[in-house]
Amino acid sequence: MSLLSQKMMIEDDGVNPPHPINKIKKSSKQDTWMPLMGISMKLTTATILACAIIISCSCPLWSAEPGFENTVKQFINVVASKDRMALAKVVSYPLQRKAPLSSIGNPRQFLEVYDEIFDENLLSAIFTSRASSDWSEMGWRGIMFQNGSLWLDEEGRITAINYETEKGRRKRAELIKADGSNLYSSLRNFEEPVLEWETAKFRIRIDRLSDNKFRYSAWPVNKKTTEQPDLVLRNGSITFDGSGGNHHYDFNSGPYHYRCIVNVIGGEIDSPGELQVTKLDQVVLSRP
Repeated sequence: MSLLSQKMMIEDDGVNPPHPINKIKKSSKQDTWMPLMGISMKLTTATILACAIIISCSCPLWSAEPGFENTVKQFINVVASKDRMALAKVVSYPLQRKAPLSSIGNPRQFLEVYDEIFDENLLSAIFTSRASSDWSEMGWRGIMFQNGSLWLDEEGRITAINYETEKGRRKRAELIKADGSNLYSSLRNFEEPVLEWETAKFRIRIDRLSDNKFRYSAWPVNKKTTEQPDLVLRNGSITFDGSGGNHHYDFNSGPYHYRCIVNVIGGEIDSPGELQVTKLDQVVLSRP
């Protein structure tokens, strides 16, 4: 699936109470020595339990590592086997790739473009890695290899690969060149396409320019991208939200602010992206 086919249809939108505090009733002057001892023992027990809870919650990640390490070690064994089909079976499909490279929908497609995804450098880095030091459990985001070159879910399946092979870079460069010919003439000067989203009424595209700024273009959905866009915004910026790859792009037009939020790593209920438009800090449009 090319960049121009990676579209997200944007549809219309439509606290747990705090835990009660257990109160301890004070003893009256008439209380005997034995009840006081009972209360003291209960307080001591409660204190020990509270300390245990605090310690357990503040333990570093490695204290609960056995399952996490086993998942990583099993994946490393698959990589070490050099069995491409076995590796294709531990991928969470569809596997998205950097635009305009197409996403991968099944094991057969994975094997067809295997050399665009993995090379000896990445395979060697994984094979020689140590679960305790080269991999990190990142909560709901999954398990991260090194600085995010590859991600696994809790079951050990590949959910994202940010590493680029030489063959993958060449293929992507060819696609970027071809992609430019499908744009309006004044928009063909760009470094790389970033995304293209489609709503019920508009088609939105973001490109990275040579100055590392971003350009936002929008057309009515019934117009081709080879036609003049209705809106073009420049000098956009990108902001990364943590180490998981999630990020957003910001553009300004007078009192309006446009933000495209991209969820690279998200939960099952999270949408892949969201468009937000505000006017003087008031939200006027928000679509997943």
